[in-house]
Amino acid sequence: MTAAPIALLTDMVSAAAISTLSAARGLPNTVFFVSSRAALDRLFEPFDADRPWPGRLVAFYSDVVVPQRYLDAMSLEPVNIHPAPPEYPGKRALEFALRDRVDAYGVTAHVMTLPVDSGPILSVQRFPITPGMTEEALRYHTWRAGFALMFGLMPALAADAPLSPDPALAWGTRDCSEAAWQAVRAEQSA
Repeated sequence: MTAAPIALLTDMVSAAAISTLSAARGLPNTVFFVSSRAALDRLFEPFDADRPWPGRLVAFYSDVVVPQRYLDAMSLEPVNIHPAPPEYPGKRALEFALRDRVDAYGVTAHVMTLPVDSGPILSVQRFPITPGMTEEALRYHTWRAGFALMFGLMPALAADAPLSPDPALAWGTRDCSEAAWQAVRAEQSA
């Protein structure tokens, strides 16, 4: 039996790194790159809930919102690697965390659902923010943590089996959307 394919919704460099390292781990899945909403549309064009796509979609630090009809057209749960801990759901998580002067940050792997950053959480990778850490350094550590989380989950993501969310992990209620961030910026400049 052939292993289910994995489609990586991410940038080209991340897709190449993840694909190369998953092959080095001996995972039998075909891993391919989905670069944009248009590429996602092409991938799911022939599939629907009655005839699902036979693989797993994994979004890695992607801003593309996957439509519900595509989420319904998958035989395996889609996963998102979110570049923030569960306390910071949304696109502008890092900016809010910096504003809050938190002493730790992290990344979250979760089952993809709508609304975004709300699905059952599979795992979280955290790291400390050291005194004087710049925004650039924090972004670097966030990328490193994301790759570490992804590689740790690869055997589960490669399996043709349901995933096991961690019931002890839950999303925070903080709104870290683009609109919320723009409202904060407008308030600061007023």
